[in-house]
Amino acid sequence: MRARLVTAVLFGVVTAGVVVVLGEPIAWAGDGSGGYSSTSGAVEASGGTLTVEAGVTTWTPPSGSHWARAAQADPPSGKPNPNQPYGCTYSAGGPSATAAIGVGGPQPGQWVFPVCAGPGVIDPMPPFWVTGAQPPAAVVAQVNPVVVALQAVRQLGLGSPTIEMAPPTGHPQLVGVATWLWIDPGAWKMLTASASAGPVTTTATAVPTKVVWDMGDGDTVTCAGPGTPYDPNDPNATTDCSYTWPGPGTFEVTATIYWSVSWSAQGTPGGGNLGVQAGPAAGVAVQVVESQAINTAGPGAG
Repeated sequence: MRARLVTAVLFGVVTAGVVVVLGEPIAWAGDGSGGYSSTSGAVEASGGTLTVEAGVTTWTPPSGSHWARAAQADPPSGKPNPNQPYGCTYSAGGPSATAAIGVGGPQPGQWVFPVCAGPGVIDPMPPFWVTGAQPPAAVVAQVNPVVVALQAVRQLGLGSPTIEMAPPTGHPQLVGVATWLWIDPGAWKMLTASASAGPVTTTATAVPTKVVWDMGDGDTVTCAGPGTPYDPNDPNATTDCSYTWPGPGTFEVTATIYWSVSWSAQGTPGGGNLGVQAGPAAGVAVQVVESQAINTAGPGAG
């Protein structure tokens, strides 16, 4: 009897028991024409096409491959093979399945979930990893990869930095004395995010390039990196990110990280540079005062 599973249910069963299912021998692979199996249950295929219908992506295996023969509606001719399913259909899991199960082989690729009939069927059948599958040209034309790339950019999570100063932000700064400026070094890292639409998946990458400090008094400072944290135990330390206040007052200081953003695509040609984009600014109120000197009479003064 043919195993019939709704794709969403299949995801849930396989995700919950993927270690057990993938650890079993795969009886229907290993003929050298598009798939293989091992004691670890590793199964891969390559090529074929992807088709999107009613929101479901299906995979059609390459002609002549083991996977294509298993898709035939009738059982193989000749002596019955107790380990040979047939009538298989294949549903592509896409990024959601990869996020739930993990990467299963070379990328770009995705998990494919078979539903089969005949002897040797496991319910559910274990998924296998497919690389190099191409969607029909008409399907690709319906998806604008730039629009999908912009969706990925919105998921990058460009956060506002944490402002640090020496003297500390909670203490007055001094006129004529350089104030060290830096942000949390942990914020200075590359960020990536992906988005998908139909057969197209785009990945956006953001690399920090500079921090622009608006000092609140009309001046700005641009630093090529996060700045150097002040170490009171190192009197010889220097910084290339600082500001010397010319006059007293209370100022709103903001810091903004600027990111160089690029994107790449899977499932369709595309990719490139989206330019430099500003993340959200962080701000802090700073009080600047003048240091008062007291003149006292020296020795021998009359």
